[in-house]
Parts: sequence; C-alpha cells; structure tokens
Amino acid sequence: MGAVMIRCPRTGIAVSTAIETEPAVFSRLPDVRARMRCPRCGEEHTWTASEAWLGEPILMPRELLS
Repeated sequence: MGAVMIRCPRTGIAVSTAIETEPAVFSRLPDVRARMRCPRCGEEHTWTASEAWLGEPILMPRELLS
C-alpha cells in the first residue's frame, strides 16, 4: 500500500491526500478532480490522479489505530 501524494501548489512540498491504495488500484483511478485541505498551507487544493503519485504509507500513532 502507498499513500496518494500531491505537490502543494503554494509551498511546492509533497503532501499526502490521506488516501492509501495498492499500485494496481492507483493505476486505474479515473482522472477526475478531487479536493483536499492541505496540511501544509491550510488551503483547499484540487488534484487529479494524473498529478498524483504513490508515496510511502501514512504513519499513524498507535493510540489512533485502536
């Protein structure tokens, strides 16, 4: 599993969309606009699968997993 990543257009830093998926599923995502609140700059960004890539899985603290 990998995290779907985009580049924040304001800061240029890679950020997670908080979506995790398998590479085979990611490669079949439709190229439609999605929205997310950016954890870096706080603005809402729109993105498509063609602008995104798979990165490292999102790490969650243990206390949030239970």
